[in-house]
Amino acid sequence: MKKMYRCRYLAHGLYIHYDCFRHCHLSIHSPNERNNNYIIPYKGPKDKVDWTKVFEIKNQLVENMRNGDIPPFCKGCHWIEEFDENSPEQFQSDFDNYIDMIWIGHSNECNANCIYCFSYQEILEHRTIKGYDIFPLFKELLDKKIYNLEKEPNAHVSFAMGEPTILKNFDDIINLFAKYGNRHFALYTNGIKTSKMVLQVLKMENIDIRIVISLDAGSREVFKKVKKVDKFKDTCKTIKEYAGAAKESRPNALGVKYIIIPNVNDTKEEIDKWYDLCTKELGVKYLIADIEEKWFVRQSGEVPEYVKDLLRYIRNRCEQDNIAFEFYDRALVLNL
Repeated sequence: MKKMYRCRYLAHGLYIHYDCFRHCHLSIHSPNERNNNYIIPYKGPKDKVDWTKVFEIKNQLVENMRNGDIPPFCKGCHWIEEFDENSPEQFQSDFDNYIDMIWIGHSNECNANCIYCFSYQEILEHRTIKGYDIFPLFKELLDKKIYNLEKEPNAHVSFAMGEPTILKNFDDIINLFAKYGNRHFALYTNGIKTSKMVLQVLKMENIDIRIVISLDAGSREVFKKVKKVDKFKDTCKTIKEYAGAAKESRPNALGVKYIIIPNVNDTKEEIDKWYDLCTKELGVKYLIADIEEKWFVRQSGEVPEYVKDLLRYIRNRCEQDNIAFEFYDRALVLNL
């Protein structure tokens, strides 16, 4: 029986990078192929987007996947779905020309220097690039229904690069998409700055927001090693405020992550400090565990047993205390 594959990201995703469009923000399992996760160049409003070409490229990849040909930059990714030739009409909408997932990554500006940042080299090289005016692109996507909320009411917008809360138009971006009826947002933030807009959205019943903050430490000393900034108290303050704002309506809207970095924060002692701080002092109801990507890639995905034990340890503590839990990307594929 012929194997067929699909990926919603290839069909309907748009990652807005600072110099191009990509299909998604992943390629974590094939890092050497990351640059091939590419659609067209785009550096701002002066570049007119050929949407016909964008969807021709996407449709060709969808067709290739249906013929069993997985792009090199997708191989090993856990988001790939398999189906068979007995259901030829399944996922036919993958050929429809619309976007329902946007990742905003047009700026690398950040107020931390995390040692694990997957774009760290890009940040070093492009720190002075402040990000172009992205509103004309968003208006085009929304007005032409390229970002199509009618076809996919659960379409979502994610802030995926740099530190989104320091973008001068962060609030305006949220307001713009909400005005057009977008109800789903994802925010990946270091939590150093507390956003009044995020606090407001967390209290709104008609807006669904998922926030992930990578704290990665339970102490100021280890936090400084990971983030290269002395902002542990600021981050804890933000987490506590967000957790409080989400408490009544969506307690699991805020997830706090621990990225295990070998030889930096890979001890039960530090994990216990982090766990107790989050659950007993900051009011967090949802925890996430992952493995540092660059180390994971150097190891070719071969993770030593002690790291797996630490991941299981976090999961087990959450299960015992009835805390919502998730393995993230690299930890997820270990099938622990």
